[in-house]
Amino acid sequence: MKAHILSLFVLISSALAEQITVLGLNDMHADIDSLPRLATFLKEERTRAPQALLMAAGDNRTGNPYVDTGDKPGMVMIELMNKLGFNLSTLGNHEFDSGAELMRECINKAVFPFICANVEAADASSPLPVLPYHIFVVNGVRVGVIGLVQTGENGLPDAHPDMCRGLKFTPPFDVVRDYAFLRQRCDVLLLLTHLGFEDDVKLAQLFPEADAIIGGHTHTRVQKETRVNGVIITQAENKARYITRLTFEVENGQVISKKAELVSLRDFPADQKMQTLVSIVKNNPYMQRVLTSINREIPRRESVGCLMADALRAAVGADIAVVNIGNVRLNNLPAGPMKVEDCYRLDPFGNKIVVLKVTGQELLDFLNAVPATDHHGAPCVSGMYYNATKPAAELRPMRITGAWLEEGTPIDPDRTYTMATNTYLLSTVSAVPADPGTAHEIDGATSLIQYLDGKPAIDYTDVSRTRLTIE
Repeated sequence: MKAHILSLFVLISSALAEQITVLGLNDMHADIDSLPRLATFLKEERTRAPQALLMAAGDNRTGNPYVDTGDKPGMVMIELMNKLGFNLSTLGNHEFDSGAELMRECINKAVFPFICANVEAADASSPLPVLPYHIFVVNGVRVGVIGLVQTGENGLPDAHPDMCRGLKFTPPFDVVRDYAFLRQRCDVLLLLTHLGFEDDVKLAQLFPEADAIIGGHTHTRVQKETRVNGVIITQAENKARYITRLTFEVENGQVISKKAELVSLRDFPADQKMQTLVSIVKNNPYMQRVLTSINREIPRRESVGCLMADALRAAVGADIAVVNIGNVRLNNLPAGPMKVEDCYRLDPFGNKIVVLKVTGQELLDFLNAVPATDHHGAPCVSGMYYNATKPAAELRPMRITGAWLEEGTPIDPDRTYTMATNTYLLSTVSAVPADPGTAHEIDGATSLIQYLDGKPAIDYTDVSRTRLTIE
């Protein structure tokens, strides 16, 4: 009898509880070809849960030439997100890729708010149209969301420092406790972050007031529900391949249960209305122009980076070129035709080429220092090759154990060489050569287009100029 009454109590309690659904995406990187499948999923989900909230954890843009080029890079993605019915977004580091003013325009074009608690305009008379948090009321339930973006050792997000001018950033861990008061004002409290999975774990330990974190930045696929300090931590890989569904049961202002599910979007059919919009965006004959043919698949990111470094070096006639591997945005290139759009996919940032006179020692110091800034690994080079060791701790520098010009002559620490690289590295690497160099108007993608245009074919399958040993 008691068991029957208990079961009845649970059923009545469940019936009285309000169910809140929150959908989380991160690091879409303007992969507009995935949006028709996302649109189909959203239609089905909103039939099941009409009040579902759709949120983006940053890096909505950067990664697709049809979005990243033109007069207003990123704007197309905002327009498509409007069509999809997004309710909220935070800022990722790549939202800053075209500077603060264009970011303002994109945010103002959005029909949904942007939130980020650790960024503000340096000039208080011209505030950024971004609030630290937002509160939704869904069927009487108050859902509060705090936004945060990562900052690096230079105090800025992982973007070109010039693109962050006019903005002030506070480390996210320094500011989040200022919003603990929202726990008393909200029934459900979320953190919408672009910090990376490991930092989200630290955030959960620091801010147990949150019910869940919708995270981004490291492109982590959190397959199984993960709880730290009672906080659910989620992240859905990248490029809208997956989406996270968070479900909260709320009764009398309290979350009585919560769960997270990762849903694959790959098998959903394309929504035809969204497919038509994407096709209109991609109707650009210039982007489809074939430059050359790739004989065999280029399977390694380093080999792709060597191709990009060769293009930089050829564009300005330097002895050596250096490309940070974080600038190499594709892990491989398939065999077959290579088009203009592929060049912009490889290098969407528009960073200009700079040519410097460097001593051999300055060159080695520069190469050693790149991984501490780039966080993606050893830099790719042209005109030389090198051996290096590196501690397992990612942020510690490499130690080059040998370096040679491409014909085999050792790099002379006292000899002067011409080095081509990009403006991002020169703005962020600690060991910058003494020569400020000469900036060229040509950027990385343009150098690739020029380098490849008219070549019958290329073969970079087995190209490797770096031998890196992890200690």
